[in-house]
Amino acid sequence: MKPYYQDEWVTIYHGDCRDILPELPKVDLVLTDPPFFMPAAHFQSRVKWQRSWGDVSVLGIFWAVILDAVKLKETGHFLAFCNGDSYPVFYPEMYRRFDVVKCLVWDKGHIGLGRIWRHQHELIIAARWRESFVNINGKLYADVIQANATPSADREHPVQKPVELLIPLIEPVTPSNGIVLDPFMGSGTVLEAAKKLNRHCIGIEIEEKYCEIAANRCRQMVFKL
Repeated sequence: MKPYYQDEWVTIYHGDCRDILPELPKVDLVLTDPPFFMPAAHFQSRVKWQRSWGDVSVLGIFWAVILDAVKLKETGHFLAFCNGDSYPVFYPEMYRRFDVVKCLVWDKGHIGLGRIWRHQHELIIAARWRESFVNINGKLYADVIQANATPSADREHPVQKPVELLIPLIEPVTPSNGIVLDPFMGSGTVLEAAKKLNRHCIGIEIEEKYCEIAANRCRQMVFKL
């Protein structure tokens, strides 16, 4: 495979991650924000259709394919963003494959959209095996992470995550010079955060315009030991 962009720390591939993942080496961490909207809705002019669990089967099958395609080291970790609807779909597939599965909460620091109970958080499924690498160095890491969301006007991708959120997700579960993978890279903030922490990183993105944005982000970084 020919990378879309590559430097000493970052490799970016343009394409469908289902095709690229089997060709990659094993990594220390998968940190990603996959598509997690519910795929099925029923509309009929005179009848209200009861929702069913089968409506989400497409999302579950999709997630199982991604999990099986990833090559993760025996000491590795898998962190995936999701929401309240997709969490129960993603969870069983990760529960089947890992020894430990936890729920982390991202507190965005402000109230967003919604009716009655407005959104202020996003969920992260954190999965690992019992012998997975941990490098807390005496620090305490809460399962609620507070970081202000990137303002809409400053985003280069609709669901862009702030680097300040990603650094505390990467740091305690990856060794220095380890490999971080984001198979749904978007504008490349996971790559930026990993590079700042002396971690090698691989990003995959199906939309070429975001590959270019991520490549430019990495080119402009001044790396410091």
